[in-house]
Amino acid sequence: MRFLSLVLPALLLTMSGLAADPPAFRITGSPNAPVAIEVYTDFQCPHCREFYLDVLPRLTKEFIDTGKVRLIHRDFRLSQFQYSKTAARYANAAGEIGKYDVVSKQLFETQPDWWQSGDVDGTVAKVLTPAEMEKVRAKVKDDARLDDQTIKDEAMGHEVDHVSATPTIVVVYKGKRETFTGPANFTLLKSYINEKLAQ
Repeated sequence: MRFLSLVLPALLLTMSGLAADPPAFRITGSPNAPVAIEVYTDFQCPHCREFYLDVLPRLTKEFIDTGKVRLIHRDFRLSQFQYSKTAARYANAAGEIGKYDVVSKQLFETQPDWWQSGDVDGTVAKVLTPAEMEKVRAKVKDDARLDDQTIKDEAMGHEVDHVSATPTIVVVYKGKRETFTGPANFTLLKSYINEKLAQ
């Protein structure tokens, strides 16, 4: 009976789709990469901004572009940030028209600007054409499914990876998930990935 109590929650998570990959626009790198890195971020989190601007470019150059790592972005909105939900909705709406990376970059780079005003719409409008922005606004306003994957990501974060802060990095290697929370250090992350790749 004890075995079932341990296994059943994991089975339910898999059956409910929580363990499924997010949409393709939030995945970068080869599906055959030996290591997967899943990153839980909040667009309004300053540490996530540091990860995006400082760590991600180096991670991309050394590991993702070379086929060694597959990166999965997961939303994990923190309640203390007033505009997290809005920013995630805009990024995911942009993803549905092929502009996730452009909008994510804009949101992280200009975070100090829209942090106070909450002008996510105006911030995103600076990097999209008027026609693209019209599509994104329509999705943000009317698409009831837009939050579905974010809700799944957050549930997975809580129930599987025990996320309580962002960024949280989960390294997946040979089916094993190892979680690292807090400000990301590329040197340590690189050393850890190389250690896994050498096994």
